[in-house]
Amino acid sequence: MASLPILRPAAADNTRQVADVVPAATAKDVEQEEVPGGFRAYTERLAMGSDRSMWSGRDNVARLVAGAGALLLPVAMFLPWYRDADGDGATFSAWGGYWFVIAEMLVLLLVGAGLALGALAGKPLAGPAVNVVIGFAFVVTVTVVIALFIARPGGNAETAVAFGAYVGLAAINTIKGGAILMAINARRRLTVGPALAMKR
Repeated sequence: MASLPILRPAAADNTRQVADVVPAATAKDVEQEEVPGGFRAYTERLAMGSDRSMWSGRDNVARLVAGAGALLLPVAMFLPWYRDADGDGATFSAWGGYWFVIAEMLVLLLVGAGLALGALAGKPLAGPAVNVVIGFAFVVTVTVVIALFIARPGGNAETAVAFGAYVGLAAINTIKGGAILMAINARRRLTVGPALAMKR
């Protein structure tokens, strides 16, 4: 009776080969699992950078608007604001008008320059301070409108509004617009920023 060959050594070899293959596959799977994690961190860093660039771009727009108004206002104050109503060609600038209107515009000029320079230095005004600037700019606007169209220096029958007054109003509203943009950006940071952080 012929004896059957014993296959135990072969089975042992197969078991050893399988044991060698399984750890290799496991290590490979671990490497594949690490890639998405690294990619996720990379995309999060990109998203954070894009958020910073977005806010920086919006701040730059607000800074340019406020700075443009601060540069335009002193020029406008030397332009003709009033002219004689009888048509003899005589004009006078904002410096010949009401003293309190001049004082308000000078303060607003300094405030507008401070807004632009503060944002340029990376230290923009906080939300409450910007709201105060916006309120003051509205007061200046109302005062100038009254001085131009309701109670002009020398009387409404004697004087009329010249083109420089409209340039001055545009400069005042430009400073006010820059402050409003800064307030909007500050409010969005408080609301949108935490929401984006929670999503990540």
